[in-house]
Amino acid sequence: MEGVDSNILIYAFDKSSRFHVQSLEFIQEKTQTSQLAVTEFSLFEFYGVITDGRKIGMPLAPGEAWDVIRDFYEAQSFAVLPCTSACLRKVLENAERFSVKRNDIYDFLIATTFQEHETTTVYTLNTKDFKKFDFIQAVNPFSDISQTSDPRPRTTNPGYIPYGRQSISEQDVAAVCSVLRSDFLTQGPKVPAFEQAVAEYCGAKHAVAVNSATSALHIACLALGLGPEDWLWTSPITFVASANCGLYCGAKVDFVDIDPRTYNMSVSALEAKLAQAEQTGCLPKVVVPVHMCGQPCEMQAVHALSREYGFRIIEDASHAIGGRYKGEPVGNCRYSDITVFSFHPVKIITTGEGGMALTNDQGLAEKMALLRSHGITRDPTRMTGESDGPWYYQQIDLGFNYRMTDIQAALGLSQLQRLDAFVARRRELAQRYDELLPELPVVIPWQHPDGASAWHLYVIRLRADAGPATHRQVFETMRQNGIGVNLHYIPVHTQPYYREFGFKSGDFPEAERYYQEAVSLPLFPAMAEEEQDRVVGALKRFHPTEHTEGHG
Repeated sequence: MEGVDSNILIYAFDKSSRFHVQSLEFIQEKTQTSQLAVTEFSLFEFYGVITDGRKIGMPLAPGEAWDVIRDFYEAQSFAVLPCTSACLRKVLENAERFSVKRNDIYDFLIATTFQEHETTTVYTLNTKDFKKFDFIQAVNPFSDISQTSDPRPRTTNPGYIPYGRQSISEQDVAAVCSVLRSDFLTQGPKVPAFEQAVAEYCGAKHAVAVNSATSALHIACLALGLGPEDWLWTSPITFVASANCGLYCGAKVDFVDIDPRTYNMSVSALEAKLAQAEQTGCLPKVVVPVHMCGQPCEMQAVHALSREYGFRIIEDASHAIGGRYKGEPVGNCRYSDITVFSFHPVKIITTGEGGMALTNDQGLAEKMALLRSHGITRDPTRMTGESDGPWYYQQIDLGFNYRMTDIQAALGLSQLQRLDAFVARRRELAQRYDELLPELPVVIPWQHPDGASAWHLYVIRLRADAGPATHRQVFETMRQNGIGVNLHYIPVHTQPYYREFGFKSGDFPEAERYYQEAVSLPLFPAMAEEEQDRVVGALKRFHPTEHTEGHG
């Protein structure tokens, strides 16, 4: 016998869901030939949703909902599986083995109930919920309309392929709507819930949600004590915020050239620059390695240098949530003081705008939480003098309004449920690019064996022997053909504002060479293979040759 999760039952019931028709037809097809198993706990979840006006279009009164539940018990086409005391005991005994935490105890209970009744396959749209339980197989019967896809037109021009795009599901919409109908829009329960969920996913002790990754970088620098006369070093191939955060603190900024293979900060260049800076007394207080395109930097080596030269580390992982380094999640701060994520719409998951800073240092977390909200506290242990009453607060530092709202956090929580699916799909598309592009005179992305990229970007480089089509011609013609290629990034040190500090062309030759050759190709979870073929086909029209290029 095969099982079905509550989400498919909910979609079959909810006529406003875009999964309604497929779910209803799936259940009807399955129950024509055999029974479908459903756990009693799944029915409790089902009941909670169909009576909740925040989650579906036409909720039922409790009495009406019970009539629907009773139909499951009485129908010959369903087998309702109880959770026995033996099943509950098994859940409690094995929670540690499967690393079950509060957020997934109910999934473990459902999976164990299926196992107790010899049901080894469950149909669900949330296969991630069951992936850690090796005794049950979770199958998404609607892979062609998975929650990462969006049937609505991507732009006003349906033939246009953007370089990146958010994937918003009906579950995301429902999560945001539930907050809009609640008592809290700004600072409510969703922000700390999102912080906890991201911290648990990454294996970090603390997380501080803010309104952008730029804000996260700023308060991270302040928490580490960066100020006037200090130096911050980062990569020249990054968005300007990675450097600007140092200037916000009154510090001086310098750059370390990139590795020509990974496009991340070169460890050898960093080591050489540190040795030189030690001689001149200009060592950095903070170094900001950037996980370009989602590929982790060589953090163990950077961390070893920090021990030798005494600098602090902020990982700019704006591209990299969902990536892994040495088998562990990016964001666990094993080799850094603070890690920063971005939730901009084109990033791996989105909150509209938003960011987060993770750390294992409680003092840094408390400092950043204070700075994101005007430097104001209501904690009596941090105040001076006597309280005037229950309304009392004190400003004890000069902070900012960098807060994330509950609306944004609710979207982030919902998106986080599909983070692994998003990254898996990006990885599939990147691998397919790898297979389609080698016959062209382009360099495809090289991946360091210590890391697993989150694949925010897929950047190719036009080879020197690419032919008569120049970098700009390729770029402009691709866009004219409705393919939204982009360039990440213009070297920061060449920007007019930074030239005022004395930087000039030629300072960081690898970064400048990269800029002359790089093109970011479209890559996003809902991208169809036909669209990818169109991107590659457009490139082939520039270079109809027999060239081959490896991963060198």
